[in-house]
Amino acid sequence: MIELLVVIAIIAILIALLVPAVQKVREAAARTQCINNMKQIGLALHGYHDVVRKLPYGHGDGINGNVGVANWRVRIFPYLEQQSLYNKVNLLSIQSDANLSNLVLAVWKCPSSDLPDLQPQSWVTWWTNYNHQVPAYIGIMGAYPDPAGRGGVTLAANYGGQWCANGSLLSNEAVTLVGISDGTSNTIIVAEQSGRIGTADIRNGYYTPWGSATFATPLSRTPAGSDMWGTGLTCVQYVINPKTTAGGDDNTYDCNTALTSNHTGGINVGFADGTVRFAANSTDFTNFTRLCVRDDGFPTTEP
Repeated sequence: MIELLVVIAIIAILIALLVPAVQKVREAAARTQCINNMKQIGLALHGYHDVVRKLPYGHGDGINGNVGVANWRVRIFPYLEQQSLYNKVNLLSIQSDANLSNLVLAVWKCPSSDLPDLQPQSWVTWWTNYNHQVPAYIGIMGAYPDPAGRGGVTLAANYGGQWCANGSLLSNEAVTLVGISDGTSNTIIVAEQSGRIGTADIRNGYYTPWGSATFATPLSRTPAGSDMWGTGLTCVQYVINPKTTAGGDDNTYDCNTALTSNHTGGINVGFADGTVRFAANSTDFTNFTRLCVRDDGFPTTEP
């Protein structure tokens, strides 16, 4: 009996040692897949730029501007081997497009995330739940406050927080790679948003994660006090993986929804040159905001 108990104890110890190792291997594999997804998205943005000679509009299309117009995520479908899907969807009324209902595209999913693939029912208020995928990767329209202290590149939102136009994917206007004067290797264009803030799911995806914003003009021509909410972009105002929400990131349609993930210690971020790096929670936030702005004159290579 004593020998049996000793054997059982040894097996229990081995299992206790093995489980964390297996979990680490799984997370490493999931993080690698997440990096690969972001690399594909970065290459797709470059593919779009090669053809159109500019990056996609983050919101709108330069002519039409409302929350139902397809955002940048949809515009790069053809460069993510989704040409047939792109040909089917209604780019001017993307919210009710049945082709996207209950569809989960692997390239927009982080394997480490334990959040639902589709829009949670709890997000529904006045609109029908279209059961669209909530992508794990969001476009960066810049950062607030502007690192260079410039006026005209940010605007207070009527729902709280700040919109901005100092990044690389913007509302109702397009940027070229040449316009990223801080350097494409120094500018974040896409980042992860695939984890909770505390216990809350505040990923940006209200109405439809494939849609745009409720205003049709570039930020510099948008009157203060306009009705301003949308999906697909964030203006970075808060630290990576915050513990609590604040104004501008406490609703899933807000303009400052936080960058989050379930990866240990940080998030993956995609740069405008197509590379992907890991940004730790401890990353200096001043430097991080500079990385999110394309032309502030403060190029930095951190992280």
